[in-house]
Amino acid sequence: MKTQTDRFINVPCSLIALSFFALTACGGGGGDEGGSSATPAAATPVTPTPVTPTPVTPTPVTPEPVVNPTSLDDLVVDADNALESSFTLNIAINTASQSRGYFSLCDDYTANGGGYEVNFDSCLFRGPLSDGQLSKELKVANHHNKLIAVIWFYDGQDPQYQQWAYNSDNAQQTLTMN
Repeated sequence: MKTQTDRFINVPCSLIALSFFALTACGGGGGDEGGSSATPAAATPVTPTPVTPTPVTPTPVTPEPVVNPTSLDDLVVDADNALESSFTLNIAINTASQSRGYFSLCDDYTANGGGYEVNFDSCLFRGPLSDGQLSKELKVANHHNKLIAVIWFYDGQDPQYQQWAYNSDNAQQTLTMN
């Protein structure tokens, strides 16, 4: 059993050794450094031919085609884009009524006839009015570009509605109800 193992181990080792010697015997294919005794050929003089310049016509610059982005690596962001995902909305409520009231600011609503149907589960802010007034700065996500403000009064008055829309021309976004 020992002789079979020795033979098995020695065969691959001998193949490796034989391959190594074969590769080194072939040489590395070195360069022409110093060993050549050939005489150089005589150089014949070359007379330059006159060159006449050809007129250069400018090629029109064509803009690069716009490629639809397919990944985040393809997106190009304008240098003045702040890449902010939200904005601050200043809420200023000042009603003439001294009645107790409650303010709601929601994003899911539909206009129907002379009024609105509001999903109050979609409200971004709710809060009581104090002496008919409310002042609040609210962070709002950029995708909320249209909102509805509703003031409810506890004494049974009809609610007051006001639509608000993001205005990109204004540096400061404000919702005012009087």
